[in-house]
Amino acid sequence: MEGNLTKGPILKTLTKLAVPIMASSFLGTLYNITDMAWIGLLGSKAVAGVGVGGMFTWLSQGLAAMARMGGQVHVAQCIGRGDREKAHGFAQAAVQLAAFMGMAYAILSLLFTRQMVGYAVVYTRITCGLVIFSYLTVVLTGIYTAQGDSKTPFIANLVGLATNMVLDPVLILGVGMFPKLGVVGAAIATVTAQAIVMSIMIVGIVIQKKENVLKGTRLLAKIPRKYLQGICKIGIP
Repeated sequence: MEGNLTKGPILKTLTKLAVPIMASSFLGTLYNITDMAWIGLLGSKAVAGVGVGGMFTWLSQGLAAMARMGGQVHVAQCIGRGDREKAHGFAQAAVQLAAFMGMAYAILSLLFTRQMVGYAVVYTRITCGLVIFSYLTVVLTGIYTAQGDSKTPFIANLVGLATNMVLDPVLILGVGMFPKLGVVGAAIATVTAQAIVMSIMIVGIVIQKKENVLKGTRLLAKIPRKYLQGICKIGIP
């Protein structure tokens, strides 16, 4: 955690927080550009198929946004009031919601893939079936930001982008000992990068010496009704 955002010069504090957020958003765009640049070498049919499959991953981000925004706002407000216990409660509830919705969407995607897309079925099954990595990354980024730490998510996304840029040509076109996997390789590269981003942020929670409201999060614990209602009230709209 970077410190108390309610103290110090407003412009300097907001700039310090906002620049890594904007950079992380830019890196997210580069993910898609990198994927399409390499998939384009496989032909227009591959690009169209991946585009259709990717739309269902994009569509599902609304669920992740609900958990992120609801959790992020409440965590920030609780920290501002100095209520660390409630901040942890909202943070844990947001992560639990993201994990639950990610698994639920994955199951539905795996069951109805052929009805959702006609081409790039395997691509859709991989990206949507493992969408939980993306969900948790989105929510963890929000909780980190709510505490004033936008650098950790930026670093995690930078490493993830580098991983994706290396794996895309290796897995899509086949390099050395790796076979040519085409659009399946693109899906594996994307999901692997997302898993790495999520893992880096989880490791950050464990190794950070400063207090983090995500410390001690239990995924399988019952979500208190007040936290669930608070997150949904802000997150659903």
